[in-house]
Amino acid sequence: MDANKRKIVVAALEAGWAFMSEMANDEDEGREATDHRKKPRSNRRKFRHGDARHCINRDYLGIRGDLATPLLGAEFKAMFRVSRSRFQVLLEDIGASEIRFYQKKKNLDVDEQASLEAKLLLPIKTLAYGVPPHTFIDYFQMSPEYARECCRQFDIAVKKIYAQEYLRLPTSDDLRSILQLHRHVHQVDGLFGSLDCSHTIWKNCPKAWAGSYTGKPGSPSIILEAVVDYHMFFWHASYGYTGNIGDLNVLAQSPLLERMVDGSFHTLENEASVVPFKIGDQEFTKCFILTDGIYPKFSRFVKGVKEPITEEEKKYTAWQEGARKDVERAFGVLKCTWQFLDRPILKLKLSEVAMRTTCCIILHNMLTADRVMGDPRARYVPCASLDECPGVGAVQQPGDLAAVQGIANIANNPTHAAAGAAAAPANSGTGLQIGLRNAPPDLLQQVTRKDRFDELMDADEHVRLHQSLMNKFGS
Repeated sequence: MDANKRKIVVAALEAGWAFMSEMANDEDEGREATDHRKKPRSNRRKFRHGDARHCINRDYLGIRGDLATPLLGAEFKAMFRVSRSRFQVLLEDIGASEIRFYQKKKNLDVDEQASLEAKLLLPIKTLAYGVPPHTFIDYFQMSPEYARECCRQFDIAVKKIYAQEYLRLPTSDDLRSILQLHRHVHQVDGLFGSLDCSHTIWKNCPKAWAGSYTGKPGSPSIILEAVVDYHMFFWHASYGYTGNIGDLNVLAQSPLLERMVDGSFHTLENEASVVPFKIGDQEFTKCFILTDGIYPKFSRFVKGVKEPITEEEKKYTAWQEGARKDVERAFGVLKCTWQFLDRPILKLKLSEVAMRTTCCIILHNMLTADRVMGDPRARYVPCASLDECPGVGAVQQPGDLAAVQGIANIANNPTHAAAGAAAAPANSGTGLQIGLRNAPPDLLQQVTRKDRFDELMDADEHVRLHQSLMNKFGS
């Protein structure tokens, strides 16, 4: 065999040997690939849920064994804004609910799943401090994704369980109680509450929506409209309006105006037997609301004098501004307690923002009821602090639920999310003209709404109401 043939044979043998080696390596890699599931996951994070449960009991709850006296038990309300008794009610109600997220998983050990206490305390604390959910994952031993899910499920649970009670429309008993409270505090009959709006900056508003949410601060913001009583309980709250929004534009879309126009508010007044009432020697048939100067001159709105000159105007304006501070205090307490509404909103979806806001308002009304009633299980009665108060301890009747069911879903309508005071159907036997009883229902409703709107726009009634109040408080 000559040298050339020898080189060819050697090259062929070397190529074959390299090919066989490569095939062997591929077989080894394939064998390792098929056996990877049998190996333990060394890089998977394991959260210490048992340690988190122990820390919660040691620091705040103190309900196990030798932890009868928690380390920070006295500071519980300062940390989480809710009292220890109120949190126990939340714990019992949400734990007894059928929401799957809060049910214990049977295929896991107790220390392998987050406790119910941790699932509730983390979202409450994020609302109280206005921070993202991942801020407290080190203490509560959760992943950022699970912490966000805890917040989302908490909002859903609070709305599902407590909306009927703490976002309810005022019943006839509630209206009588509200008027009696304001008669005692503000020394006038017929005062339903104070109306105003508040803005929250939306930092992460999508660029395509920025022009639709340009509000008072000059940057994208979301506006909250509310009516509150002296105790700062929200009887009406609507949220999430679009457009170059201001107080007047919000009022034009508000369920509050809808109820005034369709006659349901007037029906409630008649059922509660609170009209007519007198201010001085003048008689009135419509309850009124305190507003600032930007609102229109509706017969139900009472405003102060923009530039008071006489002593009578100064005294009246001082009374009106002092009484209207109820809503200013309510916004201040709401934002101070739940700083989620006071800091720039970081969420992208308006539905999630609306759901969080609904949760904040429900929790605020809870705390107001606890402060006035002194019992977390008691139904809120505005005049409970007075000696003579109708309706104290009254149980919600099935007939009242029809009005509660009118609450609009704040999370399902991103362009107009109403948390309360939604339009409720008026009683067909009230406020109808005798000659229209046989008219078609659609025509009848249009005529009735027009009459109600004309009554609301009655400038003479507006002037008469203001003059009566000025005579009473300006003298």
